[in-house]
Amino acid sequence: MLLECVPNFSEGRDARTIEAIAGAALSVRGVALLDAHRDPDHNRSVLTLAGAPDALAEAVFRSVREAVSRIDLRSQQGEHPRVGAADVIPFVPLEGASMELAVTLARRTGERIARELSVPVFFYEEAAQREDRRALPDIRNQGFLELSRNVKEKPALWKPDLGPAELHPSAGASCVGARFFLVAWNVDLESEDLALAKEIARGVRESSGGFPGVRAKAFRLASQRRVQVSLNLVDYRKTSVARAFLEVERLAQARGARIARSELVGLIPEEALEASGAELLRLEGFRGAERVLERRLREKLPPSPAGELSRYLAAIASREHAPGGGSAGALAAALGRACLEKARLLSSGKGQLDDAALAKIADGLGSPERFLALAQDDERAFADLAATWALPKGDPRKKEAAEAAIATDLRAASAACELALAAARVAESGNPNLVNDAALACELALACVRVARWNALATRSKDAKLRADLDALLALVEGASERSRKAAEAR
Repeated sequence: MLLECVPNFSEGRDARTIEAIAGAALSVRGVALLDAHRDPDHNRSVLTLAGAPDALAEAVFRSVREAVSRIDLRSQQGEHPRVGAADVIPFVPLEGASMELAVTLARRTGERIARELSVPVFFYEEAAQREDRRALPDIRNQGFLELSRNVKEKPALWKPDLGPAELHPSAGASCVGARFFLVAWNVDLESEDLALAKEIARGVRESSGGFPGVRAKAFRLASQRRVQVSLNLVDYRKTSVARAFLEVERLAQARGARIARSELVGLIPEEALEASGAELLRLEGFRGAERVLERRLREKLPPSPAGELSRYLAAIASREHAPGGGSAGALAAALGRACLEKARLLSSGKGQLDDAALAKIADGLGSPERFLALAQDDERAFADLAATWALPKGDPRKKEAAEAAIATDLRAASAACELALAAARVAESGNPNLVNDAALACELALACVRVARWNALATRSKDAKLRADLDALLALVEGASERSRKAAEAR
């Protein structure tokens, strides 16, 4: 299950700031930076990040935190309208993910930004909490200063959805949303006539009677002595990339202007590019696989247990610290959950457990993907812990990483314990022909609990309460495993 996030930051000139923001995102294991676009005239950078839900949300928050600490809108100058240091943060569902999940991540990330960074948040598009804030331009195009005034003077209309009742003095506000995939690119004209570019933008954008799903603005590019028509296709299924581009070209030529180049911002889905070759769009620097989303995902995203299993097994078998034994244990539990599900489904009407009891077992455990997520959590937590080993003694980051790793071990052990107890019940009272599957689920859960216990105690060996809690979980699972084995051997 993958999602994309395309955060826009109000800095396109200071390379060190941009690198620090991207580096903060990449400090989270399991997240890939698919593309980084920087524009000095707009003074804006756009990152394209992708990963599993929890990892992506954490990476986005870390990048926003870095931006808030480094970017001061009071001295920021650029062509592009903006209201915040971390200006726009859209989540986009990709493989196996729903829009509902994207909305959940947007809301969760917005809540952390407001609570931990004291930056007010406006939700937009599918994450909007008010219909009059659904369209991003209605919020963002006001700009930092006007929105700041409106928040103070018109609170009934412009009170933020979350966070302080006024904009952050240096970082402004953040617009956090969930949406369908957006194709963004800039078309530069061989002209310095801004009025001409504005006329062309009006001719193609939906709000002025142009094409459905097209937004467009005009900018002056002082460093290049050109003007630009910047386009966003919020739904390329309604208006294709080629159709919008050709209309910009037609309107320009009708007014005696020529297109100098066009530049893709971020990535483009294969589907959106099918009928619009790079030559047609005159995309500067287009290099095939490097700019197509699906190919970039395959190339850049680290292997995960939810993706290609053979690659993940190779990653466990490598010299890297993570993924390691904890991830392997959670992966074993995922296999066990799948075995138990088979035994549960085929026990309907063929054992001592009625359908209501069988359904309750499934509801309590969740799906096998729950354990795949625990495998990724362990990988991320252990990678973060390993990264602190070189830090000096007493550095607070060492304790923070250790606490997170132990919490991950405890979550895995608790979930595996629930699995083992349910599996023992099905082994003893479910379909007798499926007792082996249920018993195997219990054995695999036991492996997960054992390695989680070992890992947690290796991190904090002198914690008597932690040891007692883990020993209690292990005893429960060992008892369940013993009952499951007896049921299997009795056949």
